[in-house]
Amino acid sequence: MSAVAPPTHDGKVASGCPLSDGLSHEWHPKQPGQVRSPCPALNTLANYGYLPRDGKQLTPPVLIRALREGYRISTPLAYILVYGGVGLLGQLGAFGLDDLARHNRIEHDASLVHDDTPKRDEYAPISPDSTLVRQFMNSAKDGHLMTVEDIARARVSRESQSRALDNLHAEIARGEMAIVVGLFSQKHSGKTGIPVDMLRVWMSEERLPDGWKPTHTQGLLQTIRTSRQISSQMKRIEEEHATNTLNHTSPYGIILVTYYFIRAALRFLLMICVYGVST
Repeated sequence: MSAVAPPTHDGKVASGCPLSDGLSHEWHPKQPGQVRSPCPALNTLANYGYLPRDGKQLTPPVLIRALREGYRISTPLAYILVYGGVGLLGQLGAFGLDDLARHNRIEHDASLVHDDTPKRDEYAPISPDSTLVRQFMNSAKDGHLMTVEDIARARVSRESQSRALDNLHAEIARGEMAIVVGLFSQKHSGKTGIPVDMLRVWMSEERLPDGWKPTHTQGLLQTIRTSRQISSQMKRIEEEHATNTLNHTSPYGIILVTYYFIRAALRFLLMICVYGVST
């Protein structure tokens, strides 16, 4: 535990770690005998008592209530996240946060702050990796705000270092960050993004930023729109990277440039066909 007692969600300072009475929402880190997951969002809710502090005996109603109370996630989005996650987990009855570390159920490789699951291991690493946290924070172009473009660049970089994600887990990875953008983004000097210091605290210490409270309800449609923005930026960055860094005189470079040219041409032809049909 840090020598300096951190502020709580409501601005008070936690002193010691009381028994879990289910009423207090002061911040207390994980204690011996408690369990956590690779998900900083849920771990944070447990550290504040929105989820059982021991991280055990979780059910869908418990998770939905915690998401709504702790982050003001909308009811439709909370239901989709929880029941979709339970379906992927494939575990009947109550479960613990540590069960969410089962590899390639909900958890996936190419996490922005966690190591990939070693081959043949059933469970993923739970603690954030300090090198990956630093690498992710350095993705903020101006050093202060983490924008959607910065997140997309970080995802492209991380996925290039890891085993390939299937479509489902690639969508989960983008959706995770879409929710984070919705929760913590602020506007500064005409730019919108997450303050890097705020993001670092939440991801590495699993506590809410000092004085932070949800200012709006994070909804399903907003999350989908942001996820699509991340996806679009990732595709643009990948195409620019292929064009700018490959040796175009090599056979491999020529093949890749030809591929992107043909794909762009097909998109153009599709637009013409759609326009022709609609008119």
